This record gives sequence, C-alpha cells and structure tokens, in this order.
Amino acid sequence: MSCPILIIGAGLGGLCLAHGLKKQNIPFKLFERDERHDLRTQGYRLRLSNEGIYALRDALSPELYALFENTCAETIMGGVRLKPDGTPLGGPGPPRPLGSAIFLESQTVDRSTLREVLLTGLDDHVFFGKSFDHYTVSDGETIAFFADGSKETGALLVGADGVRSRVRKQYIPDFKGIDTGMRIIFGKTPLSPKFLAKFPRAYHHGMSLVTNPDDQSRTSLLFEPIRFPQAETVSKPQLPDPYVYWVLVTHYSNIPSSNGTPWQLSPEKSAELARHVTKSWHPDLQVLIEMQDEAQTSTRWMLSASPELPAWEPSPQVTLLGDAIHPMPPTGAIGANTALRDAADLARRLSAAVGSKTLGRQVIGEYESELRDLARTAIALSWQGGIRGFGLRPVEECEKILL
Repeated sequence: MSCPILIIGAGLGGLCLAHGLKKQNIPFKLFERDERHDLRTQGYRLRLSNEGIYALRDALSPELYALFENTCAETIMGGVRLKPDGTPLGGPGPPRPLGSAIFLESQTVDRSTLREVLLTGLDDHVFFGKSFDHYTVSDGETIAFFADGSKETGALLVGADGVRSRVRKQYIPDFKGIDTGMRIIFGKTPLSPKFLAKFPRAYHHGMSLVTNPDDQSRTSLLFEPIRFPQAETVSKPQLPDPYVYWVLVTHYSNIPSSNGTPWQLSPEKSAELARHVTKSWHPDLQVLIEMQDEAQTSTRWMLSASPELPAWEPSPQVTLLGDAIHPMPPTGAIGANTALRDAADLARRLSAAVGSKTLGRQVIGEYESELRDLARTAIALSWQGGIRGFGLRPVEECEKILL
C-alpha cells in the first residue's frame, strides 16, 4: 500500500485501530485535535468485558497487552443500592455491565491510563494539535484537510473522532441522533484517610447506586472506589492514586438556567452543579461530592444514536468507528467495548484486503453492515439499563437532533 490509512481521533478506538494496523505492518497516520496533555474529561472508570478485552488482545503486541493487564484496577463485585436519604433499597444490587458474558472476567480500567498505554509505541505515527476540517476524494485516494492549512493523502480515512464527528458530518450529513434529556456529571474523589473516615465503610468497595424509584426528578448517582493492585510495580504510565469514581445523572430540567440548550461548564461550575443537585441528600453521600477533586469534574450531554441505526451508502475511501457512528448512553457499560471491537474488526479486514489487494467498497460495506448489526443491539441494551437504573425516558419520547 503506497498511501497510509488516515485515522482522525486519538481516543481508545482510534488508538486500538492504530495498533492493529501496526501489528499487520500497514502504514497509517493518526491525527488528534488536542495536544497530548489536554486530555478531555469523559469519565474515569471503564469496565471492559468480552468484546473489548478480545479486541485489545487481538490488536496489541503481547508486551503491550501485558502492560494493559498490569495497569487495570481491581474489580470487586457487590456494592449497595440506596435512596438519596440513605435508606437502603431492596431488590437486585447495582447494575452489572449489560454487555458482559459469563466466560470472561471483566476488567476495570482508568480511561486516561488506558489511553497512555495505547499511545505507547506510536510516537512516530500520532500527530497532536491537528484539527480535522474536511476531506476530498480523488483518483481513489482521500485527502484530509486540517484547520492549520495542512493536508494529508491516504488510501482510507477513518473517523474515530467521537460523538460530534466532523468526518461523519461530511460522510453522512443527515445523521440524526437522540438527546436523551439527561446530563452527566463525571467526577472523582481522592481516597484520602480524611475522606475514608467520613465515608461509611459499606460504601468502600464495589459499585453502588443511589436512586429513588418514586422520585420524578430522575437523578441517580453511581460510584465505585478505584484501586490499582500493581501500583508498586508499574512505573510507566504512572498509575493514579486511589479514588472514588462517580457519575451523577440528572434531567436537564433540574439544572438551573440550562433550558436544554447547548452549554459548556468549567470543572469548577460542574463541581458546583453536582453540589446543587445533591444538596438535600444524606450527609454520608454528600461527603463524596464535597470532597471531590474539583479540577477533575466535567458535565456532558447524554446523547445516543437511534437503536434502529439506519443504513447508509458505503464509500471505499471513508468509514467510521465507535462514538463517531454509534454513540450510546453509558448506562450499559458497552460503549468503549463496541469501539474497541470496531477497531479490531476493521484492522483485520484491512489486513486481509491489503494482502489480497481488494480494498474497496465491498470491504468497507461488509465492515459497516456488521458494525450496524452489533451496534443496534448495544444501543438497545444501553437504553434498557438507562430506563431500569437511571430514569431514562423511552426512545420515542426523546428529541431527535442532528449530531
């Protein structure tokens, strides 16, 4: 192959694809709009189940996969289920990842740590501070243009640039997603001795859920202590100090002055919002919010593709993966797994196509067809988890928007 594969976006899916191509000696270049040190907060803990783990095992070298395993946090099942006033709730415990199967243990990972692992060995292939603008197709090649005036020519352009994908906006300009009406506040609270002394011991292990089935305000909190058993043996990347990962989900009507319109909140404003939403909660739960690391708090919209995910006409020069084409509510713990699966599957198909010189519309069409089939199931499961545990409304009651 004379021209490289061009990957837009250095998130987990784009980086996994890069390693899959590197493993097969397929030339590629990866472009990320942010600087390396400007990692945007998108939550901190991820749960990887079968598809995600197998994808990493397939795409990474044995040495890098071993590093991935050594940087995982401990996974402890259990936790509590209670109301915001501290009253225990009966019934089943906190939700388990809906995409997990029984024959493979899930792995708990810190998102930024996993990203650093996946950046290992890619220094000559990843270009930061490169904001993608648009592409053109000419003579069987794709030319990517960037905001700084530069351009790159490739055999295939892969949009791995997230929910607001600029590649998708050009490739599928009428792509409609769903605004669930819910907003997510991600945060972390250091597991300091002072915090642990105030936080009830029953909350120190496992994944816990705070919700009130009788409350129409639709506000829920999921939290889980994150500890790294190999912290003493892994020097690079440096593993985080132990912390409590938490995610607060609420309807936009509970947010002052939001009116459902687009807005961006600073970490400090996000921390203030978390305190506002939980101001009437039990003090044992409020301590989690009061002692948060305010610099690490962020607010995001909960957006999704339609569970039907309609088909589109494939192109031999452009394709997509992960949130760029099938964003879904995080309430099923499936999104990262499907992005990694997309990446590993695309790398395998590209390897076979390059080897047989058959890279073209059929290869991309078959990849996208299977992607849609699996994504429809994953999106539906994510909605089920959201309705069951986080107050999501049914899909048909939510607003459709252009993503």
